Amino acid sequence: MVLAIGLSFVGMTACSDPDEPITSVEFNRLFSPTELEAKIQNTTGVKLTWFSISAAEKVLVEIYADDPEMQFSGTPLTFTVNSKGEAVPSRTEWTWILPAGTLEGETTYSVRVKAVGKNMESKWAGTTFETGTEQIFYEVPTADISKTSVTLRWPAGTNVTRIDVQKSGEVIQTHQLSASEIAEGVATITDLKVESTYTFYIYNGDKQRGKIQVQTLPNYTPVASAAELLSAIDAAEPGEVLMLTENAVYDFTDAAALGKEEAVKSLKIEKDLVLNTNNGATIKGIYFQIFGGASLEFANITLDGEGGSGDQAFNYKDEGNYGRLYVHDAEIKNYTKGFFYINVAAVIDDITIDKCLIHDIVCSGGDMFDSRSGGYNTFNLTNSTIYNSAASRDFIRMDDASSKVTASPVITVDHCTLYDVGNGGANYRLLYVRFAGNVINWTNNVVANTNNKRGFSNQTSTAIPTFKNNFYFNTLNLLSLASGNEEKVQFFDEDGTDVATNPFKDAANANFTIIDEKIKDKEAGDPRWY
Repeated sequence: MVLAIGLSFVGMTACSDPDEPITSVEFNRLFSPTELEAKIQNTTGVKLTWFSISAAEKVLVEIYADDPEMQFSGTPLTFTVNSKGEAVPSRTEWTWILPAGTLEGETTYSVRVKAVGKNMESKWAGTTFETGTEQIFYEVPTADISKTSVTLRWPAGTNVTRIDVQKSGEVIQTHQLSASEIAEGVATITDLKVESTYTFYIYNGDKQRGKIQVQTLPNYTPVASAAELLSAIDAAEPGEVLMLTENAVYDFTDAAALGKEEAVKSLKIEKDLVLNTNNGATIKGIYFQIFGGASLEFANITLDGEGGSGDQAFNYKDEGNYGRLYVHDAEIKNYTKGFFYINVAAVIDDITIDKCLIHDIVCSGGDMFDSRSGGYNTFNLTNSTIYNSAASRDFIRMDDASSKVTASPVITVDHCTLYDVGNGGANYRLLYVRFAGNVINWTNNVVANTNNKRGFSNQTSTAIPTFKNNFYFNTLNLLSLASGNEEKVQFFDEDGTDVATNPFKDAANANFTIIDEKIKDKEAGDPRWY
């Protein structure tokens, strides 16, 4: 019997026709998307990428909350991603972005996608991702802060339930949000102490949706005019806060009106002082001479050098040790020589410039941030935008004054946007730093239109910075040495990213909103432009 079957099989094979060549294959379903990847954007947004190897007309996306095990149960968020028209059966990359605000923070989501054609569809492909901790609080303007209360704001109608108030790491107050507060996105927290720092957390149940730190106002002296400001500075006690009027202009360009000729040149600061405003006062035509170790803070103020003497905005005049220069949430513009100047044997412990717009600082006769005969221990330039400045001078200059003063300078430039800074094609540098033992951090910045021939530095005494997550557009000698360049450049940001096209929405009109997706993904530059 076995032999008979074998002979029969051989006979059938011998009588068969030769195999026909296979010229096409038809399937009764589409291939599933492959290499599905989810990447968080801006804490609660997500960018999905996948590859399709079939001619899908569209792709269905389903997102499930609190589903780390990919059970895909419950009611999902559903979306349809239409084809861009490439109806070809080839391996094509798809990208789809769900903007921040649709998903909740601190939540593990599962997501699945499937391709859909005219008469067939694929199986699902899935993955998971976890959103970050949200920050739905808006920045708190000074107008919403009093000596004993803080008004907090967030997007109206957001799902939230309470606000916890912490001081020194302990919850001292819990504010249960009313229906009207939730609907309006506004709550005022009262019974706070004068000049005290509090951290506010907003929750939806157990999920934190925002966190912000605010300091209540101190006792302060209100000043309503330039003449009053002159008198208030003369009479101020050390550490006093002078509160300027919101949106007022304190004009020091008219000496006759003020009755003081020197007022058109400078304001003399000899004691610790804070100048603040309820969002938007302008001090015009003046620069500040700082004496006797005084600390100085400016907040929510515009300093406009137009019509003034042409000096730097801040000029240290006495030898000795100084506390702090702190300029934040401010705009500084139209100063001829530079931003600050230290040309005496003075050491400032900390210079911090944060959340500022700095522009049209010509730097004629001085460098932008300029230290000659003195120094500082820390200089932090953070979360700020600098443009149309230092056209033909150095951006940061710090001469070696270590034989005159004792300092341990650490310079940090982080999350800044620089546009047309050092754009004169001259033999200057971004970092002309020579003070002994200097340390430099250059991180998370976007630099455009900088063509100083000496790049970052041509000085052997300039420390090689810690470079991280920086992007460059139309720059010279910052990423590598330009062809045919004869200048000696000491170092380059070898890990920096060169951007092929202008990454800003409308830089010519000072709108530096980032339109480059990679920069947005990496959250580089001044955060106000994300």
